[in-house]
Amino acid sequence: MQRTFQAMTRQITFLSLALALTASLSACPSSVPLMPGQGQQQSSFGNLNGQTAVPDEYLIKRKGSAYLQDPVQFAQQYGLLFVREIEPLGVELFKVTSPAALEQVRPMADYIEPNYLRYLSMPAQQAQAVRAASVFQRQNAEAGAALPVNNNYIGIIDTGVDTAHPDLQGKLIAGHNTLGQATVHDDNGHGTYLAGVAVGQNPGQDLNGVLPGGKVLPIKALDSNGIGTDFSVADGIVRAVEYGAQVIVLSATGANQSQALQAALDYANQRNIPVVTPTGNQMDAKSVFPGNSRSVLAVNSVDASGQALSAFSRPANNVTISAVGEGIRSTLPMNGFSLSRLGVSAGYGQLQTPGTAAVQVAAAVAAIKALNPGIRLPEIRQQLMAAADPMQASGQMGQINQMNAFGQPAASVSPQFGSGRLNMARIGAMAMQRASAPAYGYATAPQQAMYAPQQAAFQQQTAYSQPRRGY
Repeated sequence: MQRTFQAMTRQITFLSLALALTASLSACPSSVPLMPGQGQQQSSFGNLNGQTAVPDEYLIKRKGSAYLQDPVQFAQQYGLLFVREIEPLGVELFKVTSPAALEQVRPMADYIEPNYLRYLSMPAQQAQAVRAASVFQRQNAEAGAALPVNNNYIGIIDTGVDTAHPDLQGKLIAGHNTLGQATVHDDNGHGTYLAGVAVGQNPGQDLNGVLPGGKVLPIKALDSNGIGTDFSVADGIVRAVEYGAQVIVLSATGANQSQALQAALDYANQRNIPVVTPTGNQMDAKSVFPGNSRSVLAVNSVDASGQALSAFSRPANNVTISAVGEGIRSTLPMNGFSLSRLGVSAGYGQLQTPGTAAVQVAAAVAAIKALNPGIRLPEIRQQLMAAADPMQASGQMGQINQMNAFGQPAASVSPQFGSGRLNMARIGAMAMQRASAPAYGYATAPQQAMYAPQQAAFQQQTAYSQPRRGY
């Protein structure tokens, strides 16, 4: 009996130590020892601000039998360090310090490309005096009963969200951090702001989200500086799709086109999940990716008056629609966040950011999908275009008005405003329209000689038919 008791005591002690060790490792992921051939994922990029890519990091899509080899063994064999993989895309992140090693594996890859950086870009001086709330309320006042959104979650791939914010309680779905961290905590503020624009509601704070009955799926793919990578963003798109998002909004952009990020956009499109992005973000819009991809709904921003292009926006040849991108009051983290340097306070405030316009359109798409189950991507785009309010600025048409009568011809598309400006009051009156659908993606805007051609989608068929490894 005594031996049995001693054995049980040793087992309990061993189990307690094991549980304590497991908890310790879970709390400190960086303390987990790396195997030979493995590298640590970088989760903060402030020291790289202004650069185009993470030094010595490459996204590799192996092909054929090379893909079937365990990535750690592959890395050891060729002098690389394996970091992480986006398995549905067959895309792997490696650290490569030897150019010779990179050239050695090139024949075994469909493509090898730098792990490009993607940035949020906002004016350094944030105008706080002009408020767009009256415009926004006027658009929503006609909407009547709240639109049914069911489970059409809005995936926001951004800086995370303040899950403790009182006006976002009950409006958030458990999300994911693609930077290798444990939570979706928003240490920047931009993601929390977009979440409030999408689903927040607090009349006492003059907060009127587009879909107060909606829910947000937060994916933290950008650090406290508003910087992420093609790997973190592409992984975020795949995670959002797998977690049930019915529309995705992505605000971070960069100058370089990426086959890996394009593959993630195609992955969403093939599953009938629209991806909404800003067109400009303060840079020359003809060189901004993914805003110039055929696989996104590109949105331009208008100012608080709702009548003119925002100063930080740029014309582009594939603008689908426009929406107010400044002067809208929304949620901000309740505690410290990096955007407080712009003069905004904790809890609530206004930001000027292209993502504001994009997230409004994403919320509109969620409503369209809720009202029209089974609607396809070209039909969604057609409904947005047909709902446009004409704008006369520089001789062009303008912003979305989401309550125009459907069945009438869509407004002509301009490189400034697309086909119109968002007015959620019209969503409930929409009637289903059918469009001749391509295999995936959207119908594109007419090309204009003064703007760079829209980037073609990569046809990486093997990205979706690749067998999963058996290890």
